[in-house]
Amino acid sequence: MSRWKSTSNSPASPDRMTSPAETPARYHRAAIALHWLIALALVLQLALGFRLESIPRGTLQFDAFQWHKTLGISILLLSLARLALRFALPRPAEVGSGLSLLAARATHALFYVVMIGAPLSGWALVSTARIKLPTMLFGVAPWPHLPLGPGAHEPAEVAHAVLGWLLPALIALHVGAALWHHLQKDEVLARMMPAGRNLNAALGIAGVLLAGAAWLGFAGPVPNLWRSAASTEPVEEPSQAASEDAIAATESAAAEPSAAASDSADAKAALSPDWAVQGGKLGWSTNWSGSAIQGSFKRWTAQIRFDPENLADARIAVDVDLASSSSGDSSRDESIQGAQFFNTAAHPRAKFVSSKVSKAGAGYTADGTLALNGVSRPARLRFTVKIDGDRAVASGNASLSRLAFNVGTDEWQATDQIPDAVGVNFSVQAKRKAE
Repeated sequence: MSRWKSTSNSPASPDRMTSPAETPARYHRAAIALHWLIALALVLQLALGFRLESIPRGTLQFDAFQWHKTLGISILLLSLARLALRFALPRPAEVGSGLSLLAARATHALFYVVMIGAPLSGWALVSTARIKLPTMLFGVAPWPHLPLGPGAHEPAEVAHAVLGWLLPALIALHVGAALWHHLQKDEVLARMMPAGRNLNAALGIAGVLLAGAAWLGFAGPVPNLWRSAASTEPVEEPSQAASEDAIAATESAAAEPSAAASDSADAKAALSPDWAVQGGKLGWSTNWSGSAIQGSFKRWTAQIRFDPENLADARIAVDVDLASSSSGDSSRDESIQGAQFFNTAAHPRAKFVSSKVSKAGAGYTADGTLALNGVSRPARLRFTVKIDGDRAVASGNASLSRLAFNVGTDEWQATDQIPDAVGVNFSVQAKRKAE
C-alpha cells in the first residue's frame, strides 16, 4: 500500500509538478495490478528464502533454488515495470508532512532498492559461483549469467544478505502503516484496491492471498509441484553384485586399453550385426544427497551379433548421443551436459564396443571398452536374452565409476553428494536379420 491520500479534500503537495486538476484520486489499474503481484511474489520469496538452507540437500533443494531464482528475476522485471509507471503516470497526492512524509518516502525508496537490488545481487551470485548451474525461469526459459569476474562474488553475497534481511523490516513497516490508515478510516488504502470493491472485503481477500503465498513458501508445495510437473520413467537399479564387479573391473584395468585390444574392437565393429534393433531404452541412475536421480538417453544406436551357441563371435556395439540425456529437469540436464560432467561440447558421444561375451549363470557378461568424455576404460555389461524365433528381448545393467571418466570435476569430485558408482540400465527389442 502507498501512503497517499485522495485530493478531494486536500490539495496536492507543493513539491509535485502535477496540478490539482491532474492529480488522480486513485492509482492507475496497471499500477494496482503490479503492486499486488509484486506483494505476493515478495511474500512467497521471503518465506522460501528463510527455509532454503533447511531443505535437505537433494532434488527438492535444487528445485527450491530454481524457484528462488525464478521468483527473483520475476520480481526484478515487475519492479522495473512498476518504477516506469511511477514516473510515467500521475499519482495521488502524498499524505502527511514533516517526518511522517519523509519516512513514507524513505520506505518506498528502500522498497525499490530491495526489489531491484536483491534480485540483481542474487543474479551476480549465481553468475560468479564456482559451479555455474543454469537458471531456467519456471523450468522452461533459460536466463543468462552476468559477465562478471569472481571478484564480484563476495560483494554480491554481502549485498544479497543485507537486502534479504531488510525486506522483512520494510514489510513490517508497510503493514503497520496500512493498519494505521485503516484505523484512521481515511482514503489511502482504497486507492490501491480494485475499483468498485468493498474495502473490508478487498483487504480480507488480500490477506488470504498473502497468507497463502507465505504458506506456499514455508510449507514447500512450490518445489514439490515443480518436481511433480516433470515425471521420469523409472529405471532399474543395478544389483549390488553387478556394481561391485563392474567397478572392480574398471579399477583393476590399465589406464588405457592396449593397441591390440583397440584393433580387435575396431575389427569386430566392422562386422554386420545379426540383429536389427526395433526399440528399447537406455537409462541411468544415481543419487544426490540420498535422493534418487533417474534419467534416460533419447538417442542411441546398437549393433548386435549374438548366438548363444557361438559366443566367440558375439559382439555388441553401442553409440550414445550424450546431449539426449533427460532426467525430467531441464536445469539439471543442462548442467549434466556441461564441462563439469559429460562435457558434450568437446565429447558429444559415448561408445561401447565389446571384446568378449561370456556365459554367466542364467545370463551373460559383455566385457569391452567404453569411450566417454575423452577417456577409454574397460567396462562390463551383465544381461539376459530371451530368443523366440526371429525375435529377441534383452535387458541388463552395468555400474560405472564416473570419476574414472572425469564425470564430475571440481567440487563434484567428492562422493558425499553424488556417489562414484553410476548405474546403467537397458532393454532392447530386436529382430533377426534375414540371411
